[in-house]
Amino acid sequence: MEGYIAVIGCNNCGKCDNVCPFGALRIRDGKTTIDYDKCTVCMKCIGVCPVKALVYVD
Repeated sequence: MEGYIAVIGCNNCGKCDNVCPFGALRIRDGKTTIDYDKCTVCMKCIGVCPVKALVYVD
């Protein structure tokens, strides 16, 4: 994987969790986490995030 998705300043709304087709995002202990073994960097989560808390890092 060239780049990855990072979570910065998330308000834990759950929209990214609902849109991820691979189940890579979850809210655990009040924080959104990414399972990088499942993440394909499809960036669907970035497009749906209302606070732009998910960013692509190259």
